[in-house]
Amino acid sequence: MIDEIVVDVEIERTIEQVGGWDHTELMGVAVAVVYEYRGDRFRIYGPADVLALQTRLLQAERVTGFNTWSFDFPVIWGLSRAFRVDDLSKTSNDLLRRIWQGMGIDPDAPGPKGFGGCKLDDVVRMTLGRGIGKIGNGADAPKWYQAGQIHKVINYCCDDVALERDLGRFMDSHGYVIIKDGTRVEV
Repeated sequence: MIDEIVVDVEIERTIEQVGGWDHTELMGVAVAVVYEYRGDRFRIYGPADVLALQTRLLQAERVTGFNTWSFDFPVIWGLSRAFRVDDLSKTSNDLLRRIWQGMGIDPDAPGPKGFGGCKLDDVVRMTLGRGIGKIGNGADAPKWYQAGQIHKVINYCCDDVALERDLGRFMDSHGYVIIKDGTRVEV
């Protein structure tokens, strides 16, 4: 079994506090959760653990996540959204990028894309048939963090990682997802 992990990060500061989505270098890591297939376990990282988190990501043979390439990785490395962590280019399994590519969208082309109807919650609900989907909204995580409610941030992040893990498994096994409008997208 290869050393595959799934990662998600929640931020310390709100999008409004940092001046917009492009300022990932200012967001800070409140909580990051890594699921390790080997051992079937979750690892939790806080703001003081960013270096250890970076090391773990660089050691993995495959790093799965949703929008990791243009959000999670820049946040973790303290980079502007315009920059990439080139050392992860060969191991990155960004589920959102795979979906966009399946839709014929170039994820590296300039210009706004939003999620293109492909939010994690929508894709999970449509593809996996989960009745409950996500347990919250990522915009609440920095508010919980700032209010000292770290347990809520950890719970939310763990749940997202589990959804990303399950969606990644499905995509690898079945080769498609279903997006919000009901369209089947081959990945």
